Amino acid sequence: LSYVWRKALRGHALDAASLARKCDVEKSEIDALIAGKAQLGLLTKAAATLGLHAAAIQQHATYRPQVPHLHGVTRLSLPFEGDTVNAWLIRDEDQTLLFDTGFDRDSACALLQSTGVAPLDLFITHDHRDHVGGISGLRPLIKKHHEMPYGQSLRLGALEITCFDLSGHCIPTYGYQIRGLSRLICVVGDALFAGSIGGCQDSFTYQMALRNLRHHVMSLPDDTILLTGHGPATTVGQEKRHNPFLARGV
Repeated sequence: LSYVWRKALRGHALDAASLARKCDVEKSEIDALIAGKAQLGLLTKAAATLGLHAAAIQQHATYRPQVPHLHGVTRLSLPFEGDTVNAWLIRDEDQTLLFDTGFDRDSACALLQSTGVAPLDLFITHDHRDHVGGISGLRPLIKKHHEMPYGQSLRLGALEITCFDLSGHCIPTYGYQIRGLSRLICVVGDALFAGSIGGCQDSFTYQMALRNLRHHVMSLPDDTILLTGHGPATTVGQEKRHNPFLARGV
């Protein structure tokens, strides 16, 4: 939860002291808020000041998105400096698509080779090192590395992939909408996480991120599955209720 507050503060070009002044409290109370130890009144006031959804913040600690298993979609949880980063493998008939590659040169390649995976069509969401570090190690498995402009669609077998703009956390960021499986899927990289969004450098990129997410992602059907760059997959409907940055009623 502290990351939610810190991302919002940076997005509004504020620090704890300036938020304390806006909320007419001591800075120590904002420090406690960021640490998850604030009274409801201050939480509600601070959330309104930062454009966050107070109820979603209250539920944040217990929020765990529930996403049905989707045949043909596999999350590769790959090592990244003591933590993990996601790559997503999507298979349908004779098509094998990989979205992002992880940080280590060889971790994704070793994992995929152990499963006997077919030659890959590779797509990248953004060029941060934890998402592109495995490209060189995967070269023997890559059939084609697709670099799609925003708005372009591509058909691979029964799958239709459409690229759209999710810039903000990183510029550029490419989101991918995938049709042809039993549910609509969006690969969102680090633009969105379950209950959060990717951190942005300043107010300009923060507003850009929110606009792109609202326009391209939150406008989709509630049962659309969102494949994130870190953490679990989620759905549009659950993020509308539980994501403090995107929940309705802000």
